[in-house]
Parts: sequence; C-alpha cells; structure tokens
Amino acid sequence: MKSGSAFILAGVLAAVSLGQTQALAQSNLADVYRGKTINFIVGSDPGGSFGPYAQVLAEHMPKYIPESPKIIIKYTGGQSGGLQLANQIQSIMPADGLNMAMTQQTIVLNQVLQPQFAKYDARQWIWLGNMAPVRNMLSIWHTAPARTIEEAKNAEVIIGATGPSSPTFIVPALMNKFLNTKFKIVTGYKGAADLNLAMERGEVQGRGASWVSVQLSMPEAIADGRIKPLVFASITRDPSAPDVPTLAELMTDPVHKQVAEFLSAESDFGRSVFLPPGVAADRVAMLRAAFEKTMKDEAFLADAKRMNLTIEPMSHEVLARITEKVVSAPKEVVDLAKF
Repeated sequence: MKSGSAFILAGVLAAVSLGQTQALAQSNLADVYRGKTINFIVGSDPGGSFGPYAQVLAEHMPKYIPESPKIIIKYTGGQSGGLQLANQIQSIMPADGLNMAMTQQTIVLNQVLQPQFAKYDARQWIWLGNMAPVRNMLSIWHTAPARTIEEAKNAEVIIGATGPSSPTFIVPALMNKFLNTKFKIVTGYKGAADLNLAMERGEVQGRGASWVSVQLSMPEAIADGRIKPLVFASITRDPSAPDVPTLAELMTDPVHKQVAEFLSAESDFGRSVFLPPGVAADRVAMLRAAFEKTMKDEAFLADAKRMNLTIEPMSHEVLARITEKVVSAPKEVVDLAKF
C-alpha cells in the first residue's frame, strides 16, 4: 500500500505532466497560427444580417486564438441556399483549423430535401456554436395587392427569392401548398440586399429571408408600414412582432403541422459557425473555446448591441443534436416538405 506522501507525489507528478502536455499543445497551436490568417467563408452576400454577424465575430474572436490571427471574411453569395458552398466545405475546404464557415441556416434541411444536389453530410461538420437563432419570414411590400394571408388566397402576389433551396422560396411555396395562397415566386436574386432593391424598383411585391435582415437594412420601411411580416418560419414567435403567427400555427392538419415544424427547425441554426470534417482535435477544442469566450466578451456584446444584433448563443452539442434530428426525420414528413 502506498503511503499518503506517495499519493501526494503521484498527484503532483500527474499535475506536472498535465501542465506540460497543455503547454506543449498550446505551443504547437501557436506554431499553427503564427503569421497566418483564418478564412471565414460566408454563404451569403454582405447585405442582410450575415455581414454584421460575421464582422463582429471576426473582430473579437482572434483575441482568444493563439497568436491572434486575423480573420478574413470571404462572401460567396446565398444563391441556391448555400448548397454549392456546403458541397465545397465537405470536399475541398482544408481541414487545417485555418478555415471556418457560416452559411444559410436551411443547409441541414437541404441535405434531406435535395439529396440529388447535397453532396455533403452536415453530421460530419464540426460545429463551433451559434451566435443567435434567426427567424425567417415572409414579408409583404406596401404595393402588394394582398396584405394578409387571407387576401393572398385570392390575389396573386409576386415574391422575390434567391433559389429553391432558400427560405426565401420555401416559406411562400409551403404556404401555396398547404394554405392555397397564390404567391408567384421569382428566383435568381443574390441575397437580401438584392431583394430589397427589387421591391423598391417594383419588380416584386414581397420577400423572405430573416426578419433581422429587414430590421437592419430597412428600419424606416418597418416604421412607416411599407413592409410587414405575414408569417415566421420559426419554432417560436419573434419578440419584435408578437402578433405575427408561425407557419406551424397556421396549419390545421396534424401532418402539415409536423412539416411546418420540420422546416422551421432551420431557425435554430441561425448564424452558426462550423469547421469542415477532419480538423485535428486540439484545434477543434481551442476554436470551440475561443468561440464560447467570444460570446461572453463584453466588447463583443457591446458592439453587437450597437449594431442591433441579438446574441443568443447555442452550444455545438445542441447543434449536433438538432442536426441528427433533422437528418433522421420521418420519410412522410420529408416527402411533404419537398417542392
């Protein structure tokens, strides 16, 4: 039997060994990031809310990464709901801890809804965390011939969208399918800023995407009533528009309600940040810790508040669980959710 002093010595040696291991890991990580930059690939244009969220994260996260490497944002556009970017993340993006991404929050759903185009598996992605859930919606411009859901069942309203994989398309398409609305969906726009211009030019009479993108880019249009949300594709109502229903609330058929809830799960992915498959465990742990610390950083929170950005962090564990639930959704629900 070991004496008490032997146990103490063993504990001290273990602590020293652990400290040496951590110091070595930190030293190795410093070598990885010294003199380097981190590419932050964003599957959107700089307009809407993607740009501000990416900018505030890129500004403050480096202080928690060894050698404080600069984070460079690269926008790829939001066409097709970010599918092209997702495919590249899976197969091309280097798994070196020097590349991270944020793309359309529908991307996990599209793995199930469009398997013919989705050449990726989001269950293999390495989530760092989510800055905030983002509630997508369908909004109507003041020139629209219908200003309510009931009126949209009798009058055609032209809705702008980026592509069939995007919430800008999915929300009005689901309403046409289950609620008999008459939205005419025109695709091909590059993102929220492009859709705003299309409404102002009179090309379209409404648009989707996140409500926060409207709040950031067109606050005066909200204030004077030129634009109003009709419905939110989210699990819960938006606190800034508590009288506007969710998609699921509009459904009377139980299966249709399930479909609406399935599609609304994308709001939970919001402004999530992730790495491609295969990044080394020590780099993953460090970047996850850096992301978590950033979410609590006073300067980060102050800048987010100044930019009117909501910060409601969600952990990588929760994102992984939601991803698994979406990907394994019942076939009946998935089939009905396809357009």
